[in-house]
Amino acid sequence: METDKIVLDLNRRFAVPLPEFYERRIIFWHDEEKEYADKLDEIRLENAKLVALTGSNTFAVKKMLSVDDLTSNYVVYCPISYERQEDDWLLDIELYSESYRTDAVSNWMQELDILDNPSMRKLVKHYRKFFGAQARRAKIMAQDNTCHSGTAAHGRDGGALRYEKSTAQ
Repeated sequence: METDKIVLDLNRRFAVPLPEFYERRIIFWHDEEKEYADKLDEIRLENAKLVALTGSNTFAVKKMLSVDDLTSNYVVYCPISYERQEDDWLLDIELYSESYRTDAVSNWMQELDILDNPSMRKLVKHYRKFFGAQARRAKIMAQDNTCHSGTAAHGRDGGALRYEKSTAQ
């Protein structure tokens, strides 16, 4: 994904009106593969500040977002993946913030309407070669089946890879 498209996507997100009771927008940009780490200098956002996590500045970023600057919009570039949630000092902020990804796996999941959670992400990464073929993705999108778990996506109960949110209450 080109840097210009990323800037357009992020600026578009910041232009959307805030949800009720929100005073600012924070977007966590996940890039575990560090594909865009060297291109951060090219990112110029209209209504937000960009801060990159380095692994040693996590506490400083948490203090900035939680205490020092409570009004500015932020994109938090996160090239770090955590094995355990307890290790992520920004998890509390991330839970009320938005998530953004630009890697191929994320694009495929979005294209196929697959729920973006760790288990489904792991499954799509595992079958990266399969999902890399545009023709296969087109066939999946043409199907009308639904899948509500990674087990169904594996085909153990005959499901397809398309995910739709359940409306059951």
